[in-house]
Amino acid sequence: MNPTQVVILAGGLGTRLRPLTYDIPKPMAPIHGRPYLEFQFDYLKRFSLTKALLLVGYLGNQISDRFGDGSNYGMQLDYSVEETPIGTGGGLKQSF
Repeated sequence: MNPTQVVILAGGLGTRLRPLTYDIPKPMAPIHGRPYLEFQFDYLKRFSLTKALLLVGYLGNQISDRFGDGSNYGMQLDYSVEETPIGTGGGLKQSF
């Protein structure tokens, strides 16, 4: 059985969380000492969803540096990087 791949939008500026998001991307915002994105991975794994495409932009290198290929988190991660903002879901369009 092939794993189902999910898409996670993780490239926004996070302006409503400022000043926290001046230095970190919104998906890396800490919740109980862990990045929010880790909680999303935990949730997805409960449904046997272990393959994800992360659409990253603003400070996206912090996400890929932390999670890498996802193997340390029980995930298989790929990244679509928006060097300049191209709109909501733009990273998905550019990955195909």
